[in-house]
Amino acid sequence: MPQVREIQQPQQFHLYNQKTLKKEVTVHKWTKVLLIVLSVCLVFAFGGVCTLAILLTRATHFNVSVSDQDHNATDYKAQFDALHNQHEETLGKLNRLNYSTGCALCADHWIHSGGKCYYFSTVKMNWTQSRDHCVTLGGHLVIINSKAEQDFVTSNIKKTHWIGLNDLDTEGHWVWVNNQPVNDSAGFWIKRENGIREPDNWTKGHPDGEDCAGLGHPGGETDFWSDAFCFLEKRFVCEAPAAV
Repeated sequence: MPQVREIQQPQQFHLYNQKTLKKEVTVHKWTKVLLIVLSVCLVFAFGGVCTLAILLTRATHFNVSVSDQDHNATDYKAQFDALHNQHEETLGKLNRLNYSTGCALCADHWIHSGGKCYYFSTVKMNWTQSRDHCVTLGGHLVIINSKAEQDFVTSNIKKTHWIGLNDLDTEGHWVWVNNQPVNDSAGFWIKRENGIREPDNWTKGHPDGEDCAGLGHPGGETDFWSDAFCFLEKRFVCEAPAAV
């Protein structure tokens, strides 16, 4: 009997040691797992803190940029308002000057009358060249719509001049350079003693006839209109709106 007990005690001790060892191993594994989880959490937490710091930095920079933009916009608006006020003040001074002197602003070598500016050429061109040259000067061949305008224009010339009237597109249908027809109440065609009046589309000098209008004619008065060959070279009158 005593021998049996001596054999059983070492086996029981061995089993006990194995159980203890398993528990220690299990605890050690769980410790590692917890440490790993904790490390991962710390990494994510650190990443979150960094991300938050970046976002806060960007937000601060954005707020500063927006603030700068608002400030710049305010400055630009103030500058624009100042320029606008200066422009209005200058226009007011010019208008007062115009009213006090009885004239409006026209370019050099242009004459003001009735809110318009007129240019009387010193060179001769055919009708088409005259029309195009007036455009380069910022106006057009003169369009006469009233007796007052007719009198003003003719009072400034002593020789025949081209005006902005033609029937190039349709024979007998006279239109101004703005494609508006002649106002019958403001037509100033020459009336001859024999009762024949301009335009007569005389074709003896050229088969195409006379399709362009001028003030007077080379050998006569300048108070009325007459049709003429468009290729003839004459002085001309340009017209442009006055700067008021």
